[in-house]
Amino acid sequence: MLLLPSLLLLATSWPVVIADSDSCSSSATISSQSDADTYANCDQIDGSVTISSSASGSIILNNVTEIKGSFTAEGASGLTTLAAPDLETLEGALTVDSMSSLSNLSMNSLSEVSSGITIIANPKLKHLEFEDLEEVDGQLKLTGSFSSVSLPSLDQVKGQTTIRGGRSMSCTALNNLQSEDVYHGGYSCSTSSGSSLSTGAKAGIAIGVIVGVLLILFLMWWVFRQRRVRQKRRRPSQTPASISPPVLKDEKQSTPQYQPIPSSDLSPKVPRKPVGLAPALLDGRSIYEAAYPASPIPVYHELDAGPVFSTHQRPINSES
Repeated sequence: MLLLPSLLLLATSWPVVIADSDSCSSSATISSQSDADTYANCDQIDGSVTISSSASGSIILNNVTEIKGSFTAEGASGLTTLAAPDLETLEGALTVDSMSSLSNLSMNSLSEVSSGITIIANPKLKHLEFEDLEEVDGQLKLTGSFSSVSLPSLDQVKGQTTIRGGRSMSCTALNNLQSEDVYHGGYSCSTSSGSSLSTGAKAGIAIGVIVGVLLILFLMWWVFRQRRVRQKRRRPSQTPASISPPVLKDEKQSTPQYQPIPSSDLSPKVPRKPVGLAPALLDGRSIYEAAYPASPIPVYHELDAGPVFSTHQRPINSES
């Protein structure tokens, strides 16, 4: 008698088990929370999960720890909350794009994504946090008006990492991961008011600026040099007279050159004192001294020996 109720219970539950098994082995499209609840008994979904663009309100996918395909939510303008609290492994890509009303995205148990993560164009999504995310085999692209982005457990990103948030977002913690060799495919983090580049990127920019300045200086020197060469070709080079070396002359061979003195310079500057009357001419036998005005004229006579022919002879005055 007890066997009969057990058989009846098994018969009624068997179709449900079959239905759950079928839903876990294929891809899923979720439009509402009731659709998400049909996968509550699935630890693993063998296909991809797609959130319909007609979905609205909140959708929480419970108990699913692994998805063999991708997880995609695009264009669901009425969806405000999307969560997969137990999801740990995603073998495809994670895409959350153009969700104009989405303000809460929660996948805190997610640790590995075999493809890339793209979360873009969700204007009301201000805080983004993946507490357990360790490895992303593809690109990591997070752009929006985020106030904060937290990836505390991130260990490796094999593709390009691009993170851009709002003005209040800080890139400091994300930049620190650069020194730990987390970003293998390149990294940039920026905000709406500026950018925060990695140390390697800043060093590259600095080197580029230095090389550019040196190149400009070289071009300026080359243009100046070419201009001087053209100027020298247009006119023969001449040594200026002002800097010509002095010519040394031999004083013995040099002939002095005299300049004529103007006649006006010969005129006396100071008048001479008047002199007396011109002395009388000597006749060869008598010698007279020049007479001056207002003085008596002495009379001299010749000696008996003859006329005076030299200066050692003196005439003798005769007495009157």
